[in-house]
Amino acid sequence: MAESVVFCVIQAVGELLLYEARYLHGIRAQLEQIQTKLRRLQAISKIADAKQEEDERIRDWVAETRESAYIAEDILDIFAIEISLRKEKSLLQKYAGKWKEYTSLHHLGPNIQQIEAKISYLESDWRVSNIITIGQGDILDYVSERRQQIRRTYSHHEEDFVGLDEDVEKLVAHMVNEDVDRCYHVVSIIGMGGIGKTALTRKIYHHTEVRSHFHAFAWVCISRKWREEEILKRILNKLVPENREHINGMNDISELVKELFEVQKMKKCLVVLDDVWEKDVWKSLRPAFPNRKLGSKVLLTTRNKEIALHIDTDTKCFSYEQRHLNEDESWELLKKKAFPGIHMEVEDEFASGDEYEDARSSMDSFHSCLSDEETDEILGNVNTPRSECDIQDIRVQEDIEKIGKEMVGLCGGLPLAIIVLGGLLMTKSTLNEWRKVHQNFNSHLRRRRSLQENGIVYEVLALSYHDLPYQVKPCFLHLGNFPEDYEIPTRKLFQLWAAEGFILSDCHPSEEQESIMDIGERYLRELVQRCMVQIKVEESTLCLKSCQLHDLTRELCLLKGKEENFLIRIPLSDDPKLIGSSSSSSNSTSTSLIHRLAISVDSDIEKYFPPESENLDHVRSAVFFSRLMNRKHLQSTLELLCNGFKLLRVLDLERFDFGEKLCKDIGNLVHLRYLSLRGSQFYKLPSSIGKLKFLQTLDLRVPYHACLTIPDVLWKLTQLKHLYLPPSHKSTSKLQLGSLINLEILKNFDTRVSDFRDITKLFKLRKLTAILCVEMENLEAIYNSLTLNANRLRDSSFRIRFDFDSPRELTLLHQLVGGHHLRKLDLVGRVAKLPGHSHFYERITKLTLRNSSLEEDPMVTLEKLPNLYSLILRKNSFVGSVLRCSARGFDQLRTLEFQGLSFLEGWIVEEGSMPNLLRLTIDECISLRMVPEGIKFISTMREMLIFNMPESFKERVRLVEECGNNFYKITVRETNRDHITDFENPQGNTFSGLLRIVSPSLVPRDWQNP
Repeated sequence: MAESVVFCVIQAVGELLLYEARYLHGIRAQLEQIQTKLRRLQAISKIADAKQEEDERIRDWVAETRESAYIAEDILDIFAIEISLRKEKSLLQKYAGKWKEYTSLHHLGPNIQQIEAKISYLESDWRVSNIITIGQGDILDYVSERRQQIRRTYSHHEEDFVGLDEDVEKLVAHMVNEDVDRCYHVVSIIGMGGIGKTALTRKIYHHTEVRSHFHAFAWVCISRKWREEEILKRILNKLVPENREHINGMNDISELVKELFEVQKMKKCLVVLDDVWEKDVWKSLRPAFPNRKLGSKVLLTTRNKEIALHIDTDTKCFSYEQRHLNEDESWELLKKKAFPGIHMEVEDEFASGDEYEDARSSMDSFHSCLSDEETDEILGNVNTPRSECDIQDIRVQEDIEKIGKEMVGLCGGLPLAIIVLGGLLMTKSTLNEWRKVHQNFNSHLRRRRSLQENGIVYEVLALSYHDLPYQVKPCFLHLGNFPEDYEIPTRKLFQLWAAEGFILSDCHPSEEQESIMDIGERYLRELVQRCMVQIKVEESTLCLKSCQLHDLTRELCLLKGKEENFLIRIPLSDDPKLIGSSSSSSNSTSTSLIHRLAISVDSDIEKYFPPESENLDHVRSAVFFSRLMNRKHLQSTLELLCNGFKLLRVLDLERFDFGEKLCKDIGNLVHLRYLSLRGSQFYKLPSSIGKLKFLQTLDLRVPYHACLTIPDVLWKLTQLKHLYLPPSHKSTSKLQLGSLINLEILKNFDTRVSDFRDITKLFKLRKLTAILCVEMENLEAIYNSLTLNANRLRDSSFRIRFDFDSPRELTLLHQLVGGHHLRKLDLVGRVAKLPGHSHFYERITKLTLRNSSLEEDPMVTLEKLPNLYSLILRKNSFVGSVLRCSARGFDQLRTLEFQGLSFLEGWIVEEGSMPNLLRLTIDECISLRMVPEGIKFISTMREMLIFNMPESFKERVRLVEECGNNFYKITVRETNRDHITDFENPQGNTFSGLLRIVSPSLVPRDWQNP
């Protein structure tokens, strides 16, 4: 990864030369010379990175180059900060400090000379050693070519699955079998890492028979550093999410075990325990699972056959040992990944005349992975054989197939290895490129140092890693920061990459209009395309939501990160490694060569940083993962971080308790680009936060109850691109944000705290979430400003506190709901008449109405919104007596909530309405007589929550079974209780939905038992 680090130094030098020319008196020529030499060194490093596995001398040279580049980057960072601070001085201070400026440059001069000498030495050492000859073609930059190759779509459909269909059906049959004498309580899937246990389990978990058989589902991944309390809470939160607050407050394991046991007695639950490493996991969890007579079951995956045998000693367990793919299945899977609709370019050779029919015949064996159009394109646009026709030689396809089958044969039938290999080959479009991959693949296998069961997977992953573009390599290694099985939010990930210097928006002329998010997404696509990262997509917007690493891919991240001194990850431990300790103790961690720290902590962060901590000034990133809110005050540790980590660019301290006020020393971290305090608890932000001039991302989303006081200093942070204000905050004076002209994301902007006019000055905004509580004229000004910025603004969400009564006000409402960037809207106040559905922006996904006092049925309009996923009607937003949801209305609606509709008496749901509804909530609608009969037609609904409803209403609610098999859970919460009262349904006639009336006399005739 030396090439990536050298590239970052080139960028740092370039920024100094471009923006700070006036401060480079006496050293500008030296910097330009360094930049030229660095470009040559980058070209050498690119080849060295690819060849270092072949020669120990190359590995040593790469390591030395990488560390030298880090040192150079540190020196340049320090100088850039000195220049930034000097810019802030008054004119008098500038003249008074002139001698100090020259003194600073005088001290910098020798450092610059040291960098230049080191680069010259590395170049000379490379030439003298004659390690490898570099051809001109080897140093061509192919970034632009790769950018064109990357597809702009995501494989977010069902993952590739080859073979094992019969096995799936067999396992599903075991899952739904209720014969007490013949059924199994636990089903174990056993297999080595990378064989596809999780993919097979996911296939079963989402199978239609399984989804209809069980009433509640939980999937938890068991990390190697597992904790019984955490696993139990995660299972319960999935099975009864409405009890989340109560569950998270439980600290007694015996209480959690009892709670989980009772939940499974009340409803059929399927619990997946994915990737169990130790027998003690089941031994600890076993008391929480009832026997098979109650219908709940456990689906477990493990690499250790002994775990399944251990389970079978006290519980009836069916063990399935997952097989490897056979030769045909392996080739089929490789074709799916390597040939997603592309055709191969052919070099030098041509088919002609009599060879045409032979070419067409030989194509048959390869035709299964190509369309007819692609076949014709390969063979050439000819209808009859002609000797003079230059068509691409189909024998090349035979060569490609031969090469592909040889490589896939070495993958040992392991799906993960085949998928990653396919992702790598998908980026190769010529026969020569395939031959090169084949050569490198064989070379890697010959040099395999590890003979463990996952050796082949590691080698395929390593091959794919070495083939990554240099910009993407550090992004991939950075994923090792995150804990095992962690779902990584993509927006946060891109911001971290930018803060680390991995994303530079001006590195190519064609990227000038791209934001950090755009470039980060492009880099992540590269990893997704190569099957090195798994992703989740936001259903409503089809945007990337999160990504995750397979555990073997993560192990490669950590292995390479350690080899390249890129990252130290310290997992949760009762005996943690001490950071920066001079002690020679075995449990201490030297950070002399490490530039990034990722630490999982529990309750005592101080134990990781002893008072004698030292040698921390080179650490550039410190990311902390706290599993639960860390209640201990951390001022002393935070002071150590702020004063010891002098070059820190990233500080992520989420979910910690800092007491009353964050320590003022935070202002000492002048290099900081990323600061997140999300979910942490404190009530005052120090004014020293204004010293962080280079900050790009600031996340202050503390809990809502901690109303944060923010000093009016944020306007100084002119490099900010992403500002997340707390959901509840205040200031002694209006916050001035108009100077933050580089902002691309602004969250929780509140006109009661900030000057509304500032929104009109932020022309680079791409995402805006705001509370607007202003007068008519001001609201119009905001709308006009957003309209001017419509081409750049992509996503906006508003809570608007305003009464729309007059014609002028209603006209403004029509304009607001039609904004071509509006995603979510929360209207608080009277609305004389709701705009027609054609006035709403078609991509709005969430709408909330409060105190609207609408007399006309709003469903007539709202059910026509094509992408509405969530609708909430609260606090007398509707004051009529009847709501009607017509057939084919609310086609995309997933959640529906009625709260405080005091005048609502009846609700009619026609068959075909809300076909995708998942959750319904009815709360404090005191006049509503019953749940509509039409709910029975909604087969997708999984949950209905009822709060604060009269007894007469609750008596009519009951759980029902569908088609003799299918029944779901209805929960009723009473205001005077903390628990959920559940109603279990009897066997009998059913309908596709959730309701049956408790009192037989009130059951509609067509619902009653035959």
